Amino acid sequence: MNVVNIPVAQVVSGMIVAEDVYNSGNERILSRNTMVTTKSITKLKIHAIKEIFVYIPDTLVKKQTTKPSEHITALKNSEEFKKFKKFYMDSILTLKDSFLSLTGTSSIPYDELKLLDSVEQLLKECRSSLRTFDMLQCIRDLDDQIYVHSLNVALICFSFATWLNFNVHDAEQLMLAGLLHDIGKLKLPKDIIQKPTALNKKELEYVHQHPGMGYALVKDRKIDPRVKEAILMHHERCDGSGYPNKLSSKDISPFAKILAIADVYDAMTAKRVYRKEICPFEVVENFEKEGFQKYDAAYLLPFLEGLAQCYINASVRLSNSMVGEVVMINKSKLSRPVVKVDNHFIDLSKQKELKIASIL
Repeated sequence: MNVVNIPVAQVVSGMIVAEDVYNSGNERILSRNTMVTTKSITKLKIHAIKEIFVYIPDTLVKKQTTKPSEHITALKNSEEFKKFKKFYMDSILTLKDSFLSLTGTSSIPYDELKLLDSVEQLLKECRSSLRTFDMLQCIRDLDDQIYVHSLNVALICFSFATWLNFNVHDAEQLMLAGLLHDIGKLKLPKDIIQKPTALNKKELEYVHQHPGMGYALVKDRKIDPRVKEAILMHHERCDGSGYPNKLSSKDISPFAKILAIADVYDAMTAKRVYRKEICPFEVVENFEKEGFQKYDAAYLLPFLEGLAQCYINASVRLSNSMVGEVVMINKSKLSRPVVKVDNHFIDLSKQKELKIASIL
């Protein structure tokens, strides 16, 4: 058994007290080896107890580590991932050729079919949306930001399209929008794109020009108009807070609304110099709190539901260090599913002091 000192906010019924708990008047209010109940949690709060020691069985705890999870490590070492990574790197090279062609810095002609073909090979290796997100988690250590991010967003867009029941042609074009959405960034100075610290106001204003720069590169090409609009509008927001034109919901194209969600999701779950990647369930929670003003609910809800469903049966670590398995999604609170820990079921929509800290 592990003895863990945890905040009272993370104490749940069923835990076993590891040390006697005393209040400020040195009165014992909980005894060692007693089981925590709802009543005892209330008592702890009444007496303003900040933290207590509890026992947690070895089987329910994994030590915090900076190393990748066992699942991700095993997947990275698998033949399946090695094959996926080969196709992934091939797609990156094809995407680079496409960008160079569209920017006029290469004599290689732009070949949309070849580009889509290379990504479809990746999708065949993934076989499902869950596998797509697993594979993307494994590929996070690549640092070629523009191309890696663009390819990741394209793969996310394809999964998104299946959740929206798009036909094959529309799904491919949405995927193409994901591939090309950041092409305008090639027109920005590298010292701004690769800056490891926060951008200043002037640099940020310059970055805000990249959707318009990207649109200028593709507007006269034989590319689906929906893709062109998505490149121009993918940073617009339904409440008018986006850029470059501060459009409101009615003026933003459907492809751009969908792409905006996939773009933000990949950016939030990617590692950055200044922070580690964010757990997918935390991203879902952020969308639930702030997203319905900025993103169209007709697209955001299916995305969050599809994403949450991907993690059914996934092993997760809770904020109190317990390890369990996601067994059911709460449709009214997608970021807070039901987690099975040993033989206990923890409904995170009710146990609000707990949350999913990481996917294992």
